Amino acid sequence: MPFHTLLPTVPPSLKPLVLILAAVMGGLAGVLINYLADVLPGSRRLSRPVCRACSQPFSLKGYLFAFRCPNCSAKPSVRSLLVLVGAVVCSLLLRVFPLFGLGYWASLPVLVFLGVILVIDIEHRLVLFETSLFGIALFLVYGILLHGLRVTLLGALAGFLIMFAFYLLGVVFVKVVGRMRSKQINEVAFGFGDVMAGIFLGLLVGWPGIAGAIVLAVLIFGAFSLVLLAGLVLSKRYRAFASAQPFTPFLILGVVIIFYML
Repeated sequence: MPFHTLLPTVPPSLKPLVLILAAVMGGLAGVLINYLADVLPGSRRLSRPVCRACSQPFSLKGYLFAFRCPNCSAKPSVRSLLVLVGAVVCSLLLRVFPLFGLGYWASLPVLVFLGVILVIDIEHRLVLFETSLFGIALFLVYGILLHGLRVTLLGALAGFLIMFAFYLLGVVFVKVVGRMRSKQINEVAFGFGDVMAGIFLGLLVGWPGIAGAIVLAVLIFGAFSLVLLAGLVLSKRYRAFASAQPFTPFLILGVVIIFYML
């Protein structure tokens, strides 16, 4: 049974209050995303956040309410503000347009988890093994409730196989180009974190949804890369293999599109 059918219908008179609540929940989600994106790449566990400028730990009050570091007076990063605003906007949109088969409250954990994956991958070009394991456990539950066990596991298997094939092709491509240029190339088109993302996102959308999500991700990634490449060439800032972009954010976008196409 879809999650949204378990929730009571909201009377029209309460809709303004519902939207206010959604905005507040979005703000809380944004704070949580920022916190996890701040601490997990360094410590791989829940820990005290530290200032990016001076590496001194924040107090809980200072992290949540002080808008500059008490030690060096550094201001919050632009990313922190963008995530906070983006989370509020996404929360309001989910209140009006929840993910297919999910109600608003069931969509919130998906928003927070995918937000953390998105921010960390964009900033660090990294999909953490620890967050991937959590995502597998979380989306296994979501997938079974949405699609049943068979479709959910087939989605995970397909996501793994397709992304692992991309990973191997990327490794071979980099080695061939490196030999042609007689130098070692450290950048790879697809990392193993992308393979892990294929697994937990495959659990979420099932089969054949994950195949459609990957096709959409590749198309959008290709179009974005072409535009970026043109901009770098025109601005004379292009360097071969120095402008590689993370793929998992596009994979997440593909999954979201698939949800709204269902």
